[in-house]
Order: sequence, then C-alpha cells, then structure tokens
Amino acid sequence: MNIVVLIVIFLLMFLVRSSFLAPFINPDFSPGVAIGFTLIFAFLIGKGVNRLKLPQITGFILAGIFCGPYVLKFLSVEDVQSLQLLDGLALSLIALTAGGEMRISQLKKDRKAILFILFFQTVIIVAGFMFFGLVGRSLFPFFANRTLAQGMALSLLLGTLATATSPSTTIAVITETKAKGKYTDLILSTAVVKDFIVICLFAFNLSIARFLNCPGQAFDAGFIVNILEEVGISVLLGAGVGGAIILYLKYIKAETAIFILGIAFFTYQISRSLGYHPLLICLVAGFLVENFSSRGESLIMAIEKVSLPIYVVFFAISGASLDLNALEQSWLLALVFVLLRGVLKFSGTYAGAKAAKEEKGVQKQSWAGFISQAGVALGMAVVIEGTFPEWGSEFKALVLAFIAINQIIGPVLLQRLLVKMNEAGKKGSGLDIRQ
Repeated sequence: MNIVVLIVIFLLMFLVRSSFLAPFINPDFSPGVAIGFTLIFAFLIGKGVNRLKLPQITGFILAGIFCGPYVLKFLSVEDVQSLQLLDGLALSLIALTAGGEMRISQLKKDRKAILFILFFQTVIIVAGFMFFGLVGRSLFPFFANRTLAQGMALSLLLGTLATATSPSTTIAVITETKAKGKYTDLILSTAVVKDFIVICLFAFNLSIARFLNCPGQAFDAGFIVNILEEVGISVLLGAGVGGAIILYLKYIKAETAIFILGIAFFTYQISRSLGYHPLLICLVAGFLVENFSSRGESLIMAIEKVSLPIYVVFFAISGASLDLNALEQSWLLALVFVLLRGVLKFSGTYAGAKAAKEEKGVQKQSWAGFISQAGVALGMAVVIEGTFPEWGSEFKALVLAFIAINQIIGPVLLQRLLVKMNEAGKKGSGLDIRQ
C-alpha cells in the first residue's frame, strides 16, 4: 500500500513540476507544495528503509537528496531555503531529547569505564583529525584551498563531529533487539553522556574555530575568557529554560506540546541572535527537567507528540540542501574520514576500557557500538554552515556524506555486537524512542 501511495505522490509532484503545468501554477504556491510533498515522500521512504533494518533518519536524508535541486529537482533551491526555517526548531527538540535521556541513576554503575572511554575517545579522535588536517591537507582540495589556520579550524570541527555518537539510534537498536547486559548498559550510558560532552566541546571548539578563521587576528588572552563566558552563560540560560519548563509542566500542564514547540523555537532564535549556544542551552534544560523534577517523562512525551513531522522535514531538507557539486570533489575524503574515524574509535575505546580495567571483550569489541551518527552531529553541521558562510555549505556537504555512511553501517555493527555478546533477545531495556 505504501508503494502505491509513494508512486502516486511521485507522479503528482512530477506533474506539478512539469513544463506543461508551469504556466498555470502560481509561484507562491511552490513552498506549500514542497513542504507537503517532502513530508509525505520522505516519511514513506523512511518507513521503507526501516524495513531493511536501517534507521528512518537515513531514509529521510536519502529522500531529500533524490528530490532536491541536484537530482530529480522536485525541490528548488528557493524551496529548500524557505523550509530551513524549521532547522532551529528541530535542533532544539533534538537537544532537549538528548538532555532528557541523561538519567543520573543510570550513569553511576559504570561511571569509571564511561569517563575513561569518553576521555580517550575524545582526545584521540580530535587529535587524530587535527594531525590528518596538518599532514594530509595538500592531498585534498577541501583542505588545500584554505589557509593553514582555516585548515586547523576545519580539522578541529571535524574531529569534534567525529566524536559524536547517536544515542537515539543506539536506543532504537537496543529496543529492537531486546538486548540487556553489560555491553548494552555501557554503550547506551556512554552514548548518552557523550551527547552532553560533545555539545559542550562543540560550543568551546566553535569559538576557537571562529578565532582561527579570522586571518591576521592577534591572539588575545581575553579570548579564552570570552569562550568560558559564552559556555557559562549558555549553561545558566539552559537552567532558566529548564526551570520554566518544570514550572509549566507542574502548574499549568495545558497544551504541553504547543508550549514545548514555542519555547524550543524561541530559545534557538534568541540565543543565536545573542551569540550563545542553543544546543547546549536546550541540552541543559532537558537534563534538569529529567533529573531534578518528576516531569521528565512528560517532557519526552510532549516532544514525541510533535517531533516526527518536524524531524522528517528537517532531515529531508538537510539531504536536499546537500551540494552534490561540492560533494563531487570530496566524496573520496568522506570515505577516508569514515575509515579514519573507525580506527580512532577503536583506539580510543580500547585505551579507555583498558585504563578502566575492563575485561578483554569490552576493550576489543565495544567500539562497534559507537559508530552511528545522526541528529546532534547533523545539527552541529547546520550551525557550522551558518557560522562560516564562506565554506560552511561545502563543509556540510562533506559532513552529510560522512554521517550518512556512519548511520548506515553503525546500527548493523551494534546489532552484530549485541548478538555476538549474547545480549540480544534477553529482557528488553524498556526504552522506546521515535527515530
């Protein structure tokens, strides 16, 4: 049935975009048609991809790529730009959800292993990408066309994005396989905590990248203070937003989903205009609601009620905005980065698990649980695109290909790990998430 609907929607959009009807179509009608078509087409593709045991997010991105201005051209560049208004809303909801998944009670048991794995993964991956950017920059036009300082800024941001793991995909695979055990708990807890660490690190490194991207700017000792001030105020604003959500959920309760949408959109737009970090603000807010009130479940339920259509359009438009002309020159680099990240993930996980004195199996096998990437990494790419307009679109094209490959192979590797460790099929984790 879905195939029939998909074919009908496809033919209708083809007809609307045909030259035959062009004289009769009002140009102002285009954005409305675009958002309706994108929502239905990407959703159906996501469902189809999900039947192949792949995350729906991958299907949304692929649908956007095929319908975008570089392939089938159902969506024009103007359509894509008009729909990017939803970016801020989607990013805020992703960060709120990530914060709401960070439960202190679940983090205490394996805190030593979590901290060591996080530390070694972060240091090794960021350092590895910085080293690659320094040594291999002359081999790829993406780096060779930049100054050394800009190349270091690119490498720093790529390393930060490469550190990220998708907790939503991790939870989805664990739920689907009904896995439970040591590996399951360690991988899930580490992935969730890493979201917080990576967003904080991203806020810090983005400020450093801004400094490196300005040629000829002298270093100012107050620069570090400014970075700490941005991060600190963002954390305080997150506490304020979290407090506001708690009070609303406790005393008002009415139309919770509408309130969450409003405060998410408002937080993103205002914080961006003031120069603070919206992802960090929303992550802190979600964390506080989950751990310092009894309203965490209400927050997640409110987000789930409204998030699916927003995420469908967000990921589809992210795919549609992928500049395939720019990617044509950097696809090889994307594959190199996937391999480099895999090696660095293994090295960081092995070193961290060994330092925590975990068993050999954890040291050698658990790296496979940290490959998936999705919302947070993609959200950071969107922020980078807006922060560095001179090379941000090319950077995002590279990162989208990078994320798409990791999002395809990541769930497969995690599923095989859980089966190999005999944890699949045991009592379910009791968790559920909308991908």
